[in-house]
Amino acid sequence: MIQTKEVKEGEILNRWMDSRLKKNKNILVGITGPTGSGKSYMNHRIAENWYKFYFKEDYPLQNTCFSIGEVMKLLSSGKLRKGEFIILEEAGTSLNSLDFQNRISKLFSFILQSFRSMNIILFFNLPVLTMLNKSARLLLHAHFIMQKIEFENETSKCKPLFHQLNQERGKSYWKYLRVKHNGKIVVVKRLNYKKPSQRIINTYEQKKFRFVNNMSIDFSKELEIIEREKQWQMARKDLTDVEKEVFEDLQNGFSVKEIADRRQCCLNSVYQAIKRIEKKGFTLPKGKITNEIEVFNY
Repeated sequence: MIQTKEVKEGEILNRWMDSRLKKNKNILVGITGPTGSGKSYMNHRIAENWYKFYFKEDYPLQNTCFSIGEVMKLLSSGKLRKGEFIILEEAGTSLNSLDFQNRISKLFSFILQSFRSMNIILFFNLPVLTMLNKSARLLLHAHFIMQKIEFENETSKCKPLFHQLNQERGKSYWKYLRVKHNGKIVVVKRLNYKKPSQRIINTYEQKKFRFVNNMSIDFSKELEIIEREKQWQMARKDLTDVEKEVFEDLQNGFSVKEIADRRQCCLNSVYQAIKRIEKKGFTLPKGKITNEIEVFNY
């Protein structure tokens, strides 16, 4: 096993990726580990080192994607150079299992059709490798399994397994990489990487915060839609025709006065219908309407 003090950080992996690109090949790698195991930081440190080595420039954070759609957009943009590095963060967390598998299948279909000629590096950040279906796993060139974080020297460690596929049997073999070092062939059983630069960390965390925040907002909206549909199904059975009309207007955001005007009745009739709806266990929308009702009840 090569210790990090014997070789420059990133040298082994950079050499391996460079050799694949020189052979006109693409690179697909899955990095797995539980939350907090350092996957994201290791991904970005690998990318940061690669860009310094290959392009002599900084890693562009726009190449960090939080959805399969973002990856597809980058791949089809026509702006990527040979050797570009794309990171797909844990997109599966925002999708159910079936949706994730369907979208992964579409992504890998695209990869099979055009990705090979592009010579692009794509790293998947996943909790477990089985989030990729079997067909996708067969296309991976390596699987890095997070081992631990050494907090005293801010270093993450992973076990790097490289894929050998028996084309005849379709059987996978995951092996350690063998490299020549100081005139000897040695087995690489660990890859050690420091934290990425503060520039990378700050920008990544901001981008991640926006993604998580937007995902939470979308999730809340979906829950609201589901709840409204559930209540409306109950309303069809439990409410009178008048109460249904008032309840639907309430759900659509109309004020009590607007509902009275729409139904050409007095405010009191609307308030009485609302009280009956409440007694039957239905939740009223929050905000302006609730305040109007509280005033009426008082």
